[in-house]
This record gives sequence, structure tokens and C-alpha cells, in this order.
Amino acid sequence: MGRPVGRQERTDALIARLHDPARPLEAAQRAELVNEVVTLNTAVAHRIARRFAGRGCAQDDLEQTACLALVQAVRRYDPATGHHFLSYVIPCITGEVKRHFRDQGWMVRPPRPVQELQSLVDREWRRVEPTTGRPPAEADIAARLGVTVQDVQEALRTRGCFSPTSLQRLVVGSEQVTLGDTLVAPRATQAYDAAEARAVLGPALAGLDPAERRLLQLRFVDEWSQRDIADELGISQSQVSRMLSSLLRRLRATVDDSAPGLADPAA
Repeated sequence: MGRPVGRQERTDALIARLHDPARPLEAAQRAELVNEVVTLNTAVAHRIARRFAGRGCAQDDLEQTACLALVQAVRRYDPATGHHFLSYVIPCITGEVKRHFRDQGWMVRPPRPVQELQSLVDREWRRVEPTTGRPPAEADIAARLGVTVQDVQEALRTRGCFSPTSLQRLVVGSEQVTLGDTLVAPRATQAYDAAEARAVLGPALAGLDPAERRLLQLRFVDEWSQRDIADELGISQSQVSRMLSSLLRRLRATVDDSAPGLADPAA
């Protein structure tokens, strides 16, 4: 009984048959041989995909990407280039998995240079120092990669961009408050405040004449100084000050009469 034929030997034989000019293949025969090569080397694709496990992409998606890259590489491979089959296929698969990881793995997408550096920094960080059993220092990683310590720190901070903490996660020490409850949306808050102000001040402003509304526009919307307003209206700054004080008192009185609960926080 002869010795078993290994995966690499069988692959080499199939590749030689695929590219034998003396024995041309029909389309169906070629497709069958390609499928055999892919089946034989699926474990290689899965092994490459596992290098990226646990970094934010589903393992099934990584393996599917790797297998698809394997199929494409088998179809493109040309032994006339002088490269061995695996020396051509492995970089092709790795490149496609990296591309998938780069394009799909980031929940929060940092700039491209940071993305590219992150994988290199993470690889170095995983190399535990044999003497201490700890990850290398940031300065050591920077020296190995030829970048600054600040670059390394920024790349390390992007780890959470793959799988950000859920806003439904409870705040430490609380059984009811989530992280989402602690966030403030400034724009939304400003929009609500502006809407409330319009609702409250609208009726009061409607009772002013055009000159009074223009004075308020210049001071509180256009943010002109009292001196600039005085120059524009041809009056003194003290007159502008008195007019504004009088207008504000009238508006306050109107708001107090129409919405005492809003005007008086103690109400």
C-alpha cells in the first residue's frame, strides 16, 4: 500500500491538470477541477479567517469572505508566473479578509491611516513580553513600527470602535440607569428650548410695533452692541438702554400673565 497523498500534493496535481495545454478541458470539467481545489484548501481559508476572530466581525462572515477569495484566486492563478499555488493564494485571501474587516468591522469609523495602523499595533500588543508576561509598552510598540507614541495611543483607543459599549448597558452601581440615560443631545435640547421660547414669546412679540421688534432683533438676534444700535438709529446709547429695559419689562409682564408656570420656576 502506497503512502497517503497529502492535500498539497493533490492540489499540485489538480493545478497541473487545470493548466495542461496538451489536455484542454471543457468548461464543465474545468469547473469541477476548480471546485476540487477549493474544497481541498477550504481549511486554509478558514485558518486565515480565524486570525481576525473576536475583533468585531462575525466569524461566519470572515470565513465566507475567505472562501470567496479562495475561489477567485484559484480561477486567476497562473503557474506560468513562477509562484507556487499557496504562495499566491494565501496573500490573496488575507488581503480580502483584511479589506472586509476594514470596511465592515468598524461600528465607529476612524480615519483610514488610524485603521491601518490599528491592526499593526494590535498585533504587536498581543506579543506578550516573555520576561514579564505583560503586553509591550507603548514606547516599544512605537519603536518597532517606526511611529510616535501618540500614534500608538490613538490606535489603541480605536479598539472600542469595533464593538462599542451598548447604550443599554447599566451604569456601574445602578440597576435602572443605562448609559443612554446619561447622554445629553445638545442639538435636540436646544431645538426644544427654541420651540418653547417661540411658543411663549410669540403672543408677547405680536403686541410690539415694528420699531420695537427691530430693536429686539438688532440686540438679541443680530447681537449688535448698544453703541452700534444707537449709531444705526441716530440716538444715544443711554436711550437704547432705556428702551430695551422698558421692552423687556413689558415682555416679562406679558409672559407672567399668560404663562405663570413657565415664568416662575417655583410655581
